Amino acid sequence: MNKRTLSSLVLVLLVSGAQAQSLSYKTYIDSIRNHNAAYRAEKLNVAIGQAELTAAHATDDPTLSLEYGNNSDWAIAMGQSASVEISKSLPVGKLAARVAVARQQMKVSEASFDDYWRNLKADATIDFYAALLAKELLLIDSQAYLNIAVLASSDSLRFVRGEISEIDMLQSRLEQYRAQQELNSKQTEFFNALVLLDERCGSPDRGTRNIEGSLEVPVQVFSLPRLLDQAMANRSDLMAAEESVLLAQQENKLALRERRSDIELALGANYNTRVLNEEAPAPQFVGYSVGVTIPLPTTSVNAGVRKAGTLRQQQAQMQSQSVRSAIHGEVTRAYNVYQASLQRAKAYNDILMVNAQQVLEGKLYAYQRGDTSLLEVLTAQHTFNEIQEEYATCLYNCMVALVELERSAGL
Repeated sequence: MNKRTLSSLVLVLLVSGAQAQSLSYKTYIDSIRNHNAAYRAEKLNVAIGQAELTAAHATDDPTLSLEYGNNSDWAIAMGQSASVEISKSLPVGKLAARVAVARQQMKVSEASFDDYWRNLKADATIDFYAALLAKELLLIDSQAYLNIAVLASSDSLRFVRGEISEIDMLQSRLEQYRAQQELNSKQTEFFNALVLLDERCGSPDRGTRNIEGSLEVPVQVFSLPRLLDQAMANRSDLMAAEESVLLAQQENKLALRERRSDIELALGANYNTRVLNEEAPAPQFVGYSVGVTIPLPTTSVNAGVRKAGTLRQQQAQMQSQSVRSAIHGEVTRAYNVYQASLQRAKAYNDILMVNAQQVLEGKLYAYQRGDTSLLEVLTAQHTFNEIQEEYATCLYNCMVALVELERSAGL
């Protein structure tokens, strides 16, 4: 059994438990969609927009008016009267404008929610990759601890046999202690990374103890011009900005129409009792009335309302142009970072890792034979650890750069 296998077993022991939970990326993303409270709360904006669109179709209720009159009936017998009237206001052009605004607001809400998910998924993916990095660093430190532990155990026996000095033996034990503390620190970092994933999942008590997957160099190849075209076509924040321009136009129309008075329609009936007065007798009768109230536009629309609406449209257009310009810069910068991260990853390869391990094993063998010093062994061990950690960090940076590139392009 080689040391890499041994260190893997140590890692298994570190992260195992009676109710150990493992988390895959797919399960992680699905849990965010189904259980993340912030995501679900943001999604309600779409449902709210749909409800407001339905509400915009509603009109004011009709008005019922009841009236009773007594024309001194008990004194001079002029009779009594009762009337009922139903009236209804008709908003001229307002209802259509309100529906158009509500429909446009719903489109803005949908685009804004898509943009929220775009950023949430990217951030969540980076957190998942950070947990993979923490796992790999824990694995590296567990391997380093095994190396130092084996060395310290061997040095204790060699000291008893008188092959090395007590100083070398104590130095080996100190290095083992330091390796143990570093391993404990990496274990805490890994577990905290898993706690963050559980929090993202909306299940902080899930108790995840391990995650599936590994760090690797991305193989995707991109063309900057094509990425820019895709970003302009797919970026949800740009869609939201463009829909906001249309929303400002619809809101301006609504503001102008809201200044208009409504047409009033009325339908009434009036019942009059018999008039028994001798000077002016009259029979009982029922009268009907139909009325319409039409506002006369004797004044023009407030110039301030018109100007404010125009300025809001201009503001929305400028904001849309600003988003478009920012997207171009974001995609270009993300593309450059991604290409640079791939170039850096090429500097670390299997040959470099194998050479570092061969140097370490050679120093250990020479130390066992007394041909080299403990300091040289420790230096080789630290160099090997650093190369492994740098390579793991390099892979993590590549994967994060890919996420940021896809985020910027709206992929």
